Amino acid sequence: MVCLTGAMGTLLWIGLLMVSAGAGADMTLGGIFYEDDVDMQSAFNLSTRMYNFTSSMRTVQRGQILEVSEHVCDLVKEGLIGIIDGTGGRSSEHIQAVCDMLEVPHVLVQHNDLFTANWSILNLYPSGEAYNTALEKLIIHKGWQSFTVLYVKGHILGRVDNLFRLGNETSDMIVSVRELSGEDYRDVLIEAKESEFTNFVVDCPSQNIELVLNHSQQVGLLADEHSYIFLSPDLFTLDLTQYRYGGVNVTGFRLMDLKQNKKMWEYTADLNEETGQTREPEEIKTEVVLIHDAVKVFYEALKKVAVEPQELSCDNYDSWAYGSSLLNFMRTNKINGITRQLLFDGFGQRTNINLEIMELTPAGNQSIGEFNNGLLDIQRPVLPVAQLTSESIMKNKTFIVLISTTAPYGYIKESLQELEGNDRYEGFTVDLIEELSKLLEFSYEFREQNKYGTLYANGKWDGMVAEIMDEKADFGICDFTITSDRQRAIDFSVPFMTLGIGILYKEPSKQPPEMFSFMAVFSTEVWIWMLFAQIGLGVVMIFVGRISHKEWQNPVPCIEDPDEFSNQFSFANSVWLIIGSVMQQGSEIAPIALAPRMITSVWWFFTMVMVASYTGTLVAFLTVEKNVLPFTNVEELYRHKSISYGAKKDGSTINFFRDSKNEIYQKMYSKMKSNPGWLVTHNDIAVSIAEEKNYAAFMESTSIEYYKERHCDLLQIGELLDTKSYGIGMKKGSEYKKHIDDALLTLKERGDIQKLKDIWWKEKRGGGKCGVKRDEEQKQLTLRNMVGAFVVLGVGCLLGLLISTLDMLWGVFKRSLKYQTTFQYELVEELKFALTFSGDVKPVRRRLTEGSSEALADDPEAKDELKSLRSVRSSDTHRTHHSHSHSSRHSSRSQSVAFARMRSYD
Repeated sequence: MVCLTGAMGTLLWIGLLMVSAGAGADMTLGGIFYEDDVDMQSAFNLSTRMYNFTSSMRTVQRGQILEVSEHVCDLVKEGLIGIIDGTGGRSSEHIQAVCDMLEVPHVLVQHNDLFTANWSILNLYPSGEAYNTALEKLIIHKGWQSFTVLYVKGHILGRVDNLFRLGNETSDMIVSVRELSGEDYRDVLIEAKESEFTNFVVDCPSQNIELVLNHSQQVGLLADEHSYIFLSPDLFTLDLTQYRYGGVNVTGFRLMDLKQNKKMWEYTADLNEETGQTREPEEIKTEVVLIHDAVKVFYEALKKVAVEPQELSCDNYDSWAYGSSLLNFMRTNKINGITRQLLFDGFGQRTNINLEIMELTPAGNQSIGEFNNGLLDIQRPVLPVAQLTSESIMKNKTFIVLISTTAPYGYIKESLQELEGNDRYEGFTVDLIEELSKLLEFSYEFREQNKYGTLYANGKWDGMVAEIMDEKADFGICDFTITSDRQRAIDFSVPFMTLGIGILYKEPSKQPPEMFSFMAVFSTEVWIWMLFAQIGLGVVMIFVGRISHKEWQNPVPCIEDPDEFSNQFSFANSVWLIIGSVMQQGSEIAPIALAPRMITSVWWFFTMVMVASYTGTLVAFLTVEKNVLPFTNVEELYRHKSISYGAKKDGSTINFFRDSKNEIYQKMYSKMKSNPGWLVTHNDIAVSIAEEKNYAAFMESTSIEYYKERHCDLLQIGELLDTKSYGIGMKKGSEYKKHIDDALLTLKERGDIQKLKDIWWKEKRGGGKCGVKRDEEQKQLTLRNMVGAFVVLGVGCLLGLLISTLDMLWGVFKRSLKYQTTFQYELVEELKFALTFSGDVKPVRRRLTEGSSEALADDPEAKDELKSLRSVRSSDTHRTHHSHSHSSRHSSRSQSVAFARMRSYD
């Protein structure tokens, strides 16, 4: 029994070895790919041969989803053991539906948000759950308080749902979402820029990454303040050189370990041989590598389970008996592929992954940490300044450095003695390379080269670029502009100076003041408000005067008890008082009551402020002569017919106009080329022409700053046309680049580069000659400048209205007691009279007593006598002052007699 058992064990072991040795023999793997995915097709053929599988492949056109199901049915008739799907999206849904029905393993290598928990699926692409965790931890590590999710349709729902929860009501984080649709993302990106978001999470296919970056750069979203996280693991398979120097922070993920992965290098070599290309491992797309790992998953599973292929038919709804067993071994088997360890959950999703965190820096792509098993470990590589010199590979070496004698970057040193070697030169870049040599402890030898580099139609370069490419020189340092063409030929250091193209023009002659410049002291809105203030104050003064008790005065002071009062605040008098105050002439109108006096005082204070402000500013407007520029921007310059313009014949400035997509810039370039006299060989020549003729010179802003310090009649007009940077040129892939970058950053942080610039721009070689130009144009006083005076006036008017209202109410109260009437009755009567604004005479009311004129008026028999009495009084008031004193003694007596005669007794 023991012998039988041992024999059976031996036979089983031999059988397992045989299965292992021929795991892929006579087994067919199916593959479905898009017609234009040539790399994935080559990877499928290569990988199946590596593991002894027979391959059967079908290709489809993008968008033709219905054909996919037919291809799957054709493949299963061949008796295959599984299908590797390289399409993704809706096509994968159709493949999955057929594979579920037939129970054939379906392996995906593409991101797919259309996942359903069906048993036949196995996805080697990192799952949305894994990305969610990695993204959440990375964003928290970066300390973002707000960010925008940019996504292409089909690349968001399963990957960033954790991020949406970061922006819920209980969190301080703000999350916005924008979809990138169509082929032009600029409108969406401009809206994101206007919303002032600076942090972005981008979820898009690898083929869309370059379009997102290009459009972001065009709308100004790749500056120092911006930060991006790209979800695609193919970000760093692209050439990102043109984005390295903009200062933007770009972070991404990589699924492969390229440092300690010998399999990746071997696979790349085999793939290059298969396709006839010469690519580096970091240039291979993730989905192409996943094809290899998918085939290996089948291979390793077949070592543990014996299966028998079966020809299936979609029409008969057949199912493969070994499908579920094979897929279970594929899910549970622990395999180390090129994309690290392959572990799957119960639904066939790759949730437990290891991602390398990558970052784009001026020195290139760098690994800053990793995400493994749900944990984020950031270990950003930093080269301390102390190690910058001691461990530099540039130490004790001598380099050939190309410089240009373009002021202020390089000069031939003025000396009475004949100088040799490096002593012949001085300038900004000469001092800069000296500071770098002190940090990195290297020696250098200058060589003069005034031609920077032009790319000709035959693909050849000249100047500095050519010498660096041919390794005739190690570095080029001058006003060496970093351009895309030059970056394809050589490498550049991090920028040591940022600039743009500007317009240098002769300062125009001064223009005398205009005829009505005295009106320009105040803005139009101030003049309008002053007019409204005078009209409104006139109305207020009339109203306050009518409701103020003390403003109603006895028109004839000699009569102690008049029947009527008069008021001086008519519309004409009020306006005259206001205008007289403004003109500083005064008026014979003098307020009596407290409220009108307060309002008048506030108005006097207001006019004092306004007149003083006007007088103080008027002198400048009448004496200062202003500069009248013939143009203010490049569009106006183009339309100006009498002004010529130009730039250096060879250089990045003229190339900017040549390569620009702007129609006006293209026309300006054609015009400059058709007028040879407009293009110059050196900036000094352009400056001389600009001083002598009607000529505008296009040059870089740093050069404009330099010439403005030495030519006081020149100025810069308009804004910069573009943004560019100067860097140190070196050969492609130079091993010294990282050290130069670190040293330049150190000099920037210490402020040494700015100090050198101040020395060579503002001090040496005639710098500082012109001093600081002041803008002599006086700004008019707007409402913002004078709003305080208007507020004081308004508050004073309100206080005057309040006091006059209280005065009126107090008078109403006293009259209600005097005449034994109600307060309401007296208030209504007073307001009726005040608001009618008719006349400046107010009759005097007296208490109704027996025999009074009011009582007599009620008596029909006494009306005639009362009329005669009033006529007598009226005639008395129109007599001369001499007779008035005599008659006044008798008038009261005659009135008393009249009242006595008409008094009746019961």
